Amino acid sequence: MSRLYFDANATTPPHPEAVEAVRRAMVEDWANPTSTHREGQRARFRLEEARRELAAALTVAPGELVFCASATEALHLLIRGLHPTLGDRPAAVFPGEHSACLNPLRDWSRVAMLPEVPADCATVVQMAASNETGIRYAMPSALDAVRLKDCCQAWGKVPVDLSDCDAAVFSGHKMGGPRGAALLWMRPGLPWEPVMEGPQERRRRGGTEDLPAILGLAAAARHLTERQALNAALAPIRDAFEAEIAAWGRDIEVIGQGSPRLPNTSCVLFRGRNGEALQVALDLAGFAVSTGSACHSGAVKPSHAILTLGYSSDDARSVLRFSMLPDARPDEVEALAAAIRRLT
Repeated sequence: MSRLYFDANATTPPHPEAVEAVRRAMVEDWANPTSTHREGQRARFRLEEARRELAAALTVAPGELVFCASATEALHLLIRGLHPTLGDRPAAVFPGEHSACLNPLRDWSRVAMLPEVPADCATVVQMAASNETGIRYAMPSALDAVRLKDCCQAWGKVPVDLSDCDAAVFSGHKMGGPRGAALLWMRPGLPWEPVMEGPQERRRRGGTEDLPAILGLAAAARHLTERQALNAALAPIRDAFEAEIAAWGRDIEVIGQGSPRLPNTSCVLFRGRNGEALQVALDLAGFAVSTGSACHSGAVKPSHAILTLGYSSDDARSVLRFSMLPDARPDEVEALAAAIRRLT
């Protein structure tokens, strides 16, 4: 039996055009974009060409984008760069946020948990969609607060609206691009100071840009509209999968069902079962699934994202996440359901 992959929220295979763009860049555009000779200037042209292409995909100005090596880096640069400019005013963050957001917020003396927004709030950090549950969230309105949106899971799955925020972060490898390229968007005039000093990226992020990865990301983004349409078509397939497994008994619960969700994601609680053991069993049966965030896999502590929804520690350890690739077929999802049935 060939293996079937249901862990798209952890990472996705690169689009064939992204692979070719990376290969070509490593052969033809390997020079340093900061160099002033002809080879370096060719690399610089290709870098700015990619920036313009990605800016058009996001409907922003090219100069507002900063290339980073990962979304984690982008979030650290964004949050830590805001901290010295906003004084001692508190930040507000969604309690189920990814650790890449929560960790740099430790620098702040006061952090409130949404939906609480302090009257003197300096910044609000909100994920557009949960990587674990797929639940989508709206950006709260906050007077005089800088609004930061984590778009890593939403990009490529659903349309992303930047009209309600002042800065946003996008991950390349979640939507068919290579690892090594991510985007930080900041609205002009944001009260922000660079954390990694250097001449690159208009002195906003020091370090030589990974041009092959960036060109691969730009190539993947050319298929953004197509990818969103394919993901939208997954919703009825996901719903049929959830209806089938939920009918097996009261000990099975679909987390977030009824809420706005990503169309490719099912987060399922198998109450009384060991989620990690079930994940391993499915892996041996040929199905790649997850116990939650890939960044937390193997952790002793249960997922904080599940705990913040009111579930117990035992329940949080009994959760599996199934996240489909855009080209997932109904028969593949039916095979997954049949395997779960055999193993539970």
